[in-house]
Amino acid sequence: MPLSSHRRLAVSTTLVAALAAGLTPAAGAFAASPAAASPAASVRSAAAAVPAPDMEGVLAALNSAMANGAPGAMARYTGPGGVQSRTVGVQDRVSGAPMDIHARFRIGSVSKTFSSVVLLQLVDEGKLELDASVNDYLPGLLPDDRITVRHLLTHRSGLSDYTDAMFNDTVPGFEAVRNRVFSFQELLDLSLSEPRTTEPGVSYKYSNANFVVVGMLIEKLTGRPVSDAYERRIFKPLKLGKTSYVHPDTRIKGLHVRGYLHPDAAGDPLVDSTEQTVSWAQSAGAVISSPADLNTFTSALMRGRLLSPAMTEAMTTVTPTDTANTRFYGLGLRRYDLSCGTQVFGHTGTVQGFYTYTFATRDGRRALSAMANTSNHGAANTALGGTLEAAFCGKKPAASARSAAPIAPDLTSRPAERDLPERH
Repeated sequence: MPLSSHRRLAVSTTLVAALAAGLTPAAGAFAASPAAASPAASVRSAAAAVPAPDMEGVLAALNSAMANGAPGAMARYTGPGGVQSRTVGVQDRVSGAPMDIHARFRIGSVSKTFSSVVLLQLVDEGKLELDASVNDYLPGLLPDDRITVRHLLTHRSGLSDYTDAMFNDTVPGFEAVRNRVFSFQELLDLSLSEPRTTEPGVSYKYSNANFVVVGMLIEKLTGRPVSDAYERRIFKPLKLGKTSYVHPDTRIKGLHVRGYLHPDAAGDPLVDSTEQTVSWAQSAGAVISSPADLNTFTSALMRGRLLSPAMTEAMTTVTPTDTANTRFYGLGLRRYDLSCGTQVFGHTGTVQGFYTYTFATRDGRRALSAMANTSNHGAANTALGGTLEAAFCGKKPAASARSAAPIAPDLTSRPAERDLPERH
């Protein structure tokens, strides 16, 4: 048999084995580059090495979020074994409707990853450069020509976060902007009226103002609203039927979760914060989605379906955000290093009344989205993060095994990272 025939046979055998193992090739404009062919035994071995999700642990984390002030919570996991989900509590305190895994909700700062994908697609298309000055594309917008596009996406611009002052008093601050419609420029002006937090590129300092400017870049380079960019570039290609950007409409259409904001004063009644424009965030936090759509999005992103290999690599190249070296940030993307050594990529989200986590492994084969319908109560946010440990690390070893091989601290050993100022 000719050598080329041998090669064709080997490739065909490997493809059949991969399909039998439940793997599918990436689709879309930027499919991931195929890895070197490996024997079917290696595929089976890799699948066997993935721990089964600890859905009891996921449920315990959701119940802990409820015990810490959330009316309800839910999580959806996808992996080699299929889809598994858990729900607790209620999605509507008035009607008493139980939490529904198919319901939509406000995803807050998870929107930043959607915005980053759009901007990086524009980089792929040659319409801007990551290390060019923002002022090259929006002349005179920023007071410092040294602030680059990359600095925005990595939160290293030094632009002050205007939400610190806006929500210094949580409920009054929210009610003042609940129905208000801002322009991007008005939000940026709020940031520029305050001192900058760092010199460009020096250190990480989370700021919603960065992604306001990202939205301005998207609209300048496409000549269209950010809503159009999301729809054409992400929602439609991935068939995210429950994901939308409705700014400045205040409603969430269809089956949805109601969000509840904790006031600053302990014991004060929760505030239903579901209806709002989210104009104070826009491209930094105004997207609405569902657990299934978020899993699809993060998996597709990690599989290379939305960006070129070079841009996917750039997005997942991270630097630490804390001294413990377990939390990192790339280009609009967080990386968490879990106690079992697994690395997951995605984002957290906080918007009044909702906490969200959506993360996937780097190969995109496993993904988890979790939500609790409250905010301004950090203990609930920290508890919700426990869903990642349970889903991606599986059951923790028995006590005897732990004494022989100490385990690294898990994600809930320290408070959750904050996307908005909080008082509890």
